[in-house]
Amino acid sequence: MDISIFRFIGVALIIVGLVLVSNPELVSNKPIPSDTFEAVERRIWWGLLIGFGFLLLFHHQIQPWITTIAATLSSLFFGLLVARLIGIMLDGSVAKQWLNIGIEIVILVPLVWWYFRVRT
Repeated sequence: MDISIFRFIGVALIIVGLVLVSNPELVSNKPIPSDTFEAVERRIWWGLLIGFGFLLLFHHQIQPWITTIAATLSSLFFGLLVARLIGIMLDGSVAKQWLNIGIEIVILVPLVWWYFRVRT
C-alpha cells in the first residue's frame, strides 16, 4: 500500500482530533461541566485521534512488532498530552491537570527513547 495514503489518513485524523478536542460538543450533547478539571477531561479522549494520526503520519510498518508497539504507545501518549494542553488552554488550569501532564511526560520520554532504540 502506498505510504501517501497513510499520511493522508494521518493528517485527516489529526485535523478531526484537533477539531473535536477544541469543540467536543460537536458530537456530544452533554452539558459543559462546571468543574474545570472535568471540563478539560471531556476533551482528552479525542487526543487518541491525534495520536493515531501521528502514528499513521510517521510510522508505516507493522513488522517488527516491538517497533510498532513502541510507536503506537508513544504516539497515543503524545496525542493525549496535546489534547490535555489544549483543554487547559481553553478551559483553564487546575493543579491536578498539571500533575497529569507531568505523569504523561514521565511516561512519554521512555516510550520515545524505546521507539528510537528499537527502530534501528
